[in-house]
Amino acid sequence: MTVVLNWIGFAMTGYSLIGSDLFTILFIVFLVLLAITLVRPLVRKLVWRVRNRLLVTYFLIGVVPVVLMVIFVCIGFYLVLGQTANYLLKSEVERREGQVYSSAERLAEDVAAGTQRSSAGVPLTETIIRTGNRPSPGFPAWSMPGFRGIVMKADGSHFFAAHAAAGIGERHTEVFACQKLDKQTLADLLPGLASVMLITGEDLQIKVGKYSNPSVKLVMDSEDLAPPPQARGFWDLALESPMPQLVRSIENGETGHEVFVLQSRPSVILARLFSTLGPIAVVLGIFLLVIACAFLVVVIIGILFSTGLTRSLTRSVHDLYIGTKKVEAGDFSHRVPIRTKDQFSELATSFNSMTQRVEILITEVKEKEKLESELEIARQVQAQLFPREVPKLKTLELAGVCHPARVVSGDYYDFIPLDSRSTALVIGDISGKGISAALLMASVQSSLHAQLTIGKNGDLSTATLVSRLNRQLYENTPPEKYATFYCGLYDDQSGLLAYTNAGHLAPLLIRQQNVIRLESNGMAVGLFPEFPYEQSVLQLCAGDLLTAFTDGITESENANGEQFGEQRLSDLIVRYRERPLDEISRIVTDAVRNWARDIDMQDDTTILLARRL
Repeated sequence: MTVVLNWIGFAMTGYSLIGSDLFTILFIVFLVLLAITLVRPLVRKLVWRVRNRLLVTYFLIGVVPVVLMVIFVCIGFYLVLGQTANYLLKSEVERREGQVYSSAERLAEDVAAGTQRSSAGVPLTETIIRTGNRPSPGFPAWSMPGFRGIVMKADGSHFFAAHAAAGIGERHTEVFACQKLDKQTLADLLPGLASVMLITGEDLQIKVGKYSNPSVKLVMDSEDLAPPPQARGFWDLALESPMPQLVRSIENGETGHEVFVLQSRPSVILARLFSTLGPIAVVLGIFLLVIACAFLVVVIIGILFSTGLTRSLTRSVHDLYIGTKKVEAGDFSHRVPIRTKDQFSELATSFNSMTQRVEILITEVKEKEKLESELEIARQVQAQLFPREVPKLKTLELAGVCHPARVVSGDYYDFIPLDSRSTALVIGDISGKGISAALLMASVQSSLHAQLTIGKNGDLSTATLVSRLNRQLYENTPPEKYATFYCGLYDDQSGLLAYTNAGHLAPLLIRQQNVIRLESNGMAVGLFPEFPYEQSVLQLCAGDLLTAFTDGITESENANGEQFGEQRLSDLIVRYRERPLDEISRIVTDAVRNWARDIDMQDDTTILLARRL
């Protein structure tokens, strides 16, 4: 009862009863629940048969989309035409503002130069001129040169206004020009296309043909001078579109919101849009109409044809239903009869081959288990490529660890003793994951050991070593395969570390509580065969901690997509720099593992630590 009284009162007075909105919502919810309770069992009973369901499906697929498409096209058509009219109106308003600005600019140049031209642009209703630093009565204090827009005086009159300046020094001249914006001006904005009115108010709610909110005030209307176009048919509905406009007060510069409201017809706007096509526009319209009719005919034929197929489809569905029951009972020897040559027959054929495929799947499972066993062997073989024991140096303590993201890893680290006083420190990251990356990693390891063995008795340079490795990878791997590589040679007597960084993440040198990044001085190996690599030399001091790592540590992401980052890594290393190296590597890898969102998606994580004693 409350809902009914509220509807009657709102229709007569425009106001709702206190709290009646809540009753209305509850009443609507009650009706929806009641409809679901009563209709749902009936619908379930009616559509239990596949035939009925197909008929309903044909209706939903064939009829409903066409209706929704037509509604969508009509709404979109209406909105696009409204925005097109708005664009034309906005362009005309900006053109008028530009004319006023051009006139003001010419006048300012004439006054500054002490000359007068024969033409000063469009006629101006009012001009205020300020020369030099002398004050000019009525000149808006808020305005700056370059302003153009619509202003309003205290009496409510509106103007197109512009502020232009010219000259320098004593001849500096500023002109604030105005052109009257009245009903005739509105009528001339879009002649023959639309009737324009200007409204203002605190809560602008436009209703077709009128402004319904009492707070909305009609400023001016050109309907009596330029009435809206007449409809050309039932389809030519009235089109009313608002265009917000900022209006400044000429006295204090305060901005207010007003709205241009244009009233037009789709036929007029379309005629303006296609006016450049001439007779071709009529041909184009007929062509579109023919396509629409053809589309409608095709849809109707499709619905009728689909209805005729219902019987054959339901029989095929029944055969498949019997077949699934047989399989559920464990009878894999049952075969579904193939009655037609369509997709259902293909489905029946697939069903009949299902039992055979089950045996094939069992065989594939066994093959997969065998492959997993071979991968485990590959993992064990790869584990032998990493250093089995850490070299014992007098002035340097070493540690390293690698955790593969999969069974095998594409990351690589190594400690390779050269003689009694030199040791190579190596870390690399092969592009990709899995078996291919592991094979390339093994190739890099063997090549590196070979190069170090050859140059063990000579003056070996890390730049030469990396250059040779780069050329070998380029010649023996596909173009998309490459590796980032860091190689350092440590002299146990002098404490000097000579290194070359081929595109790898910059290692971190922790010196007391300071963090020094050893930036890359070369490109990843395997990309360009003759890239010139350089060697850098670093003096390690007592207590220095060198940390090299792969991107699996810094680029590991949490649930929010945030990476672990180099800053968190450096903070951990600085905080635990006095701990044993094995404990530091465990702390870092545990922190990365806890940070990672998905362990299965995590990249290989490798870290190499070296501390000067």
